[in-house]
Amino acid sequence: MLIEIPSELEFSTTAENLINSAWNSLVKLISEYEVLEDLGSSNKTLNQYWVYAKPELTTALAMVQNAVEFYLKGEILSISPYLLISLDPRNLPKSSSNCDLSFSSFRMLDAQDLIKVHNAFANTRLSEEFQTWFQEMRSLRNKIMHTVDRAISVTPNDLARSILMCHKFLVGDHLWIAARYSYLDRSPEYGIRVEGGPPNHTYIILALHREISKIIKELTPSESKKYFNYDKKAHSTPCPTCHKIFEQNEYFDSKWTDEFINTLQTGQSSPGDCIICNQTTTS
Repeated sequence: MLIEIPSELEFSTTAENLINSAWNSLVKLISEYEVLEDLGSSNKTLNQYWVYAKPELTTALAMVQNAVEFYLKGEILSISPYLLISLDPRNLPKSSSNCDLSFSSFRMLDAQDLIKVHNAFANTRLSEEFQTWFQEMRSLRNKIMHTVDRAISVTPNDLARSILMCHKFLVGDHLWIAARYSYLDRSPEYGIRVEGGPPNHTYIILALHREISKIIKELTPSESKKYFNYDKKAHSTPCPTCHKIFEQNEYFDSKWTDEFINTLQTGQSSPGDCIICNQTTTS
């Protein structure tokens, strides 16, 4: 008998944790680079920074590929957990004929077979665009994990697009900020509730403004619109709702927000929507 079968939620949570870890690395690297810029570092020093950052960028990109595989495994498991198991009798655990076996003791499908199995049994097949992107990502991940290829170059933009593309394909359009909030709310840094202090929501919203501002500045206008529904060319203003949340922190200083983008968009089909808090302001 097969026991200890994981749930689809456990697979998707693991995938979310992986891409959020990759995002953590991305935000940290960009933040450190900005500090060097503010200190007036030379172009040589700034270029050298990304040379030293290459191992962290490539490792983070490999985590994104692993996240994609966990998402797909969760989708397949929701159809039937047996589809995830490589059922060649030669690969069955030795004790399979005389005792209960944990799901994790079986050999799982190879990554190259995930799309084939998914599309054979799922109600909705994965798009050709996703399949092409997945194969490119898998090929690059294999090079990163199994060899040393000096030609591999992963930029912060590459990593940002991969994270956002992964989430867009497998979770849905413009859902990254909500997913990021959920992750931060259960993270070691923000998940622990401090007695007597402001609600953790205060710190999470501030962190989201800081992170999303850094990433959107790096994206092209079309990418910003694609992943965040944020028009970099449209008129925007600071969000008063978010500012009230910031002020709940007794140590808040308005200079913290000097480098934030204005997140309240106007002139769109839904004017006055803040991309962070989703509140609508009509004034």
